[in-house]
Amino acid sequence: MKNTAALILCALALVFFSLPAYSQNAPLPGAGPIIPTVDGKPVPDRGNAWEFRLIPYTWLITMDTKATVHDHTVNSRMSFSDILRDMNFAGQVHFEARKGKWGFFIDPTYLSLSQNGTLRDGRDIRLSVQQWLIEFGGTYELGRWPLDEKRKRSTTLDVLGGGRFWYLNARLDTGSNLNPSETTGWVDPIIGATLNTDITERIMFNVRGDIGGFGVGSDFSWNALAVLGYRFTKDITGLMGYRALYVDYKAGTSSIRYNATIHGPVLGLCFSF
Repeated sequence: MKNTAALILCALALVFFSLPAYSQNAPLPGAGPIIPTVDGKPVPDRGNAWEFRLIPYTWLITMDTKATVHDHTVNSRMSFSDILRDMNFAGQVHFEARKGKWGFFIDPTYLSLSQNGTLRDGRDIRLSVQQWLIEFGGTYELGRWPLDEKRKRSTTLDVLGGGRFWYLNARLDTGSNLNPSETTGWVDPIIGATLNTDITERIMFNVRGDIGGFGVGSDFSWNALAVLGYRFTKDITGLMGYRALYVDYKAGTSSIRYNATIHGPVLGLCFSF
């Protein structure tokens, strides 16, 4: 029974935090507006026109987790290859819209995992887990500062506020009439800021940080991201960076508690239109 509990807890922890990440503005969720120049030619100022960005991305995480279900606790460390081995399907994308200084974003992530095991009596069991993580909110540009006389490069500072919705459903198929399942979910309010700077006319650097939870959803969480981007064209930017996310969650009516630090490289591609 101890092995079964460990299997359940490891899979729960694995799925719950194996999301590819979010940030906030462009070119990666969590960056500020960046479209100054391409090939030395300034991009026309769109003024109050709407700007949109679509960013498919992935997060190659390592996860250090402490998960408790009822009276059973498991401490685990899982690499991206461990998660990939048990993955059925995963999808994630970041979308944002911006007009002038104001903007909003949504960032859904879906993950389906399964893990097989064997009880001491020889029966095969299968744990299936489905997880949603949806981040949403608004941004406001506090300032924009030119970095050269021709205003081809700039640094921007945005503040952000919103929420992260977490949902997890786990079902254990024991091959008998007893097939326990567990569902939990919560929303964390988040506040933070992003700083974006144009190193050159093609290369940008973005950092983002936020904190959340505050006892409303989780007890506390923090998130940090650093991204380097390269503009292939004015509409396509390649992204590479590193992200870390921490969460401490305990629901009063649930038997599940999570305490995890998730970190790893982030890769993405930003399409602007």
